[in-house]
Amino acid sequence: MLRSAHALAELHERRAEIGDLMLIAEIDCRRSELVDDINDWVEQELPQHRNGSLLHTESLGAVVDRMAMSWVEANQVIDHEGAASDNTHKHWYHLAELVDGYTDLVIDVAGGRRRLPEQ
Repeated sequence: MLRSAHALAELHERRAEIGDLMLIAEIDCRRSELVDDINDWVEQELPQHRNGSLLHTESLGAVVDRMAMSWVEANQVIDHEGAASDNTHKHWYHLAELVDGYTDLVIDVAGGRRRLPEQ
């Protein structure tokens, strides 16, 4: 899963640097494959409690993809505006919120309080 998350971050970096719509479509296709790989891994490794658990609105792979995109954006802002910028703080704060949400989601899924959507 870590390799897939790292690859997603690299794809988001490449996507931000190019303007060719065909290349962007190829990158997005690869991102979708990696999200599916993460979801497949989660399905095998985390028990899914279907009875009485609340449904989360997106897959864990989609959450990891959003965190990867947010990480890339936060790094771009810090590179362009510096560490003291309000915009930099906003982006890093948003990333921290996503990480907290991811952590809570994994704990809730593992504890049977939440379930992930079926693929």
